[in-house]
Amino acid sequence: MEEQPQTRRVGILGYGELGQFLVSQLMSLGPSLGLSLAFVWTRRPEALRALPPDLRLADLRQLPSTGVALVVEVAHPCVVQEHGEDILGHADLMLGSPTALADGDTERRLRAAAARGGHTLYVPRGALWGCEDIARMDSAGTLQALTVTMTKAPGSFRAQGWLSPRLAAAVASGTRTVLYRGPLRPLCPLVPNNVNTMAAAAVAAPRLGFDGVTACLVADPSVPDCHIVTVDVTAVPEGGRALTVSSTRRNPAEPGHVTGSATRHSFWSSVLACTGHGGCVKLC
Repeated sequence: MEEQPQTRRVGILGYGELGQFLVSQLMSLGPSLGLSLAFVWTRRPEALRALPPDLRLADLRQLPSTGVALVVEVAHPCVVQEHGEDILGHADLMLGSPTALADGDTERRLRAAAARGGHTLYVPRGALWGCEDIARMDSAGTLQALTVTMTKAPGSFRAQGWLSPRLAAAVASGTRTVLYRGPLRPLCPLVPNNVNTMAAAAVAAPRLGFDGVTACLVADPSVPDCHIVTVDVTAVPEGGRALTVSSTRRNPAEPGHVTGSATRHSFWSSVLACTGHGGCVKLC
């Protein structure tokens, strides 16, 4: 009798727009792809009432008993900052909030936990176009500069700290406003839900990293129904001239939403790519 292939059990942390989409995909398409939904956990347990009780994980300390192989975080950076090391001791982890890695201590702890447990810390590319090319250039030492510009309607930003009043002023003015331009690292804790694509760029280009990647955040009321991501790459000059590449991605989005519609499918593709690559950090 032929042995049936074992399904890969996937747990979801977070049940917002992305979490709900991934849960739906796992329940409808997962079985035919060798995937099954192990559990869903959220910081707001009341949001899970529509799910069967056996799929609701009340306490992350129960995770080892679920038989989960891959945990997908689409909640908030604080979740992996608090629980990421423990998760990597039992399963692979797809980090939907790579802005968490802007904190140097968190990045060191998660990398060490992945190596120690033999599990993979996956970073999804999200809306980052040209991810593999950026990674190859960085690895070869030919990447000189990388700038990621994110343009959204003011209502799509979730700003904190000193950036919050600047965003409020932009809303009041009703005009296109550059909210921030500078190194990526200090921007991440100010808009952790908005700049995960930029964080993916820092992971793709570790020689530049969070301090070397330039981030530009633009609030523009003239684009209420899309998110625009522009990636500008400059190579190390050769013979006095340098390769430059610029790409612009317009992602349809509902007004006021943090995540564009195409990004949901990008995340699902990333989940399918998380098949276990050992104790390392890997873009997916």
